[in-house]
Amino acid sequence: MVQLKKVLIILALLLLTVFIISIGVGSVFIPPLRVLKALLSLIGISFGPANDMDLTIVGQIRLPRIIIAMIVGMSLSIAGALVQGLYRNPMADPGIIGTSSGASFGAIVCIAFSLNTINIFYLPLFAFAGAFLISFLVYRLSTKNNKTPITSLILIGIAVSTFVSSINSLILSNINQYQVSEYIFWMLGSLDGRSWVHVKISFVPLCILILCSLLFAKRINILILGEEESFTIGVNPEKLKKTLLFLVSLITGIAVSVSGPISFVGLIVPHMLRLIVGNDYRRLIPASVLSGGIFLIVCDTIARVLFSPVEVKVGVITSLVGVPYFLYLLKKSENEVSV
Repeated sequence: MVQLKKVLIILALLLLTVFIISIGVGSVFIPPLRVLKALLSLIGISFGPANDMDLTIVGQIRLPRIIIAMIVGMSLSIAGALVQGLYRNPMADPGIIGTSSGASFGAIVCIAFSLNTINIFYLPLFAFAGAFLISFLVYRLSTKNNKTPITSLILIGIAVSTFVSSINSLILSNINQYQVSEYIFWMLGSLDGRSWVHVKISFVPLCILILCSLLFAKRINILILGEEESFTIGVNPEKLKKTLLFLVSLITGIAVSVSGPISFVGLIVPHMLRLIVGNDYRRLIPASVLSGGIFLIVCDTIARVLFSPVEVKVGVITSLVGVPYFLYLLKKSENEVSV
């Protein structure tokens, strides 16, 4: 098995490299050294006068967007890893079990009643409430005799998500054009127009929640052994499930509130990392955090430059990567069952 320390160092350096390069990429290209100089100037470390245009582009336009891409990628990736541990299945994802659609439902309700114009914190609050409500509903409908079959979970998650989408459509038909634009933002998942306000809303809470998630790694390893074994070792599986469900809903709700429902990040990143660091959550969770940030920054950069000057929504890019990978996993799972 690859040493975790080496993997984390490589991922951290890769994240830093991608972070700097992506800031420089755009309609006005800024070389990496000038990006680094502008970043250092913004935090008060100066190596000579920085270009004013570089400072404006980096500090006011691109930096907040890249920070949001990084923290949302980290959050969705770790939420996916937690859900996969919760349901002991590497194909689980917050989007598949309805968490993302629930967050979008909460957000569109907030938008429909114009509550987001009263206080900027209402939107993440409603997104979290919707994510938790729908996740809990899917969990309860999928659970019978204290058992939660993964097939039931996925099918009920899809059904509930479809139902929520129908409700969103009903709301959509009764709101004004501006609110419809807000709704489209939620449906597609996008990072364009992200500003320091969005960083202020999401960065610190998500960092705290990501650190909290690391505390559950050992107990998730025990949960994967089976519920009876968990009881024997001293871990209450039902209590742990509810705690993880609450944590995933909170992480996803806040992340989606500033980015819209970006699909498949939570499925692809942790699943690929299992091939490198294995299934031990003490290794998987920190590796997922760094890799999720890298993945979404790269996808967002592609979305910005693929058809420049027109931007593609980043959710479209992650879906183009995620859907074929999900179908591959399904096919692989079917072949393993048939053998």
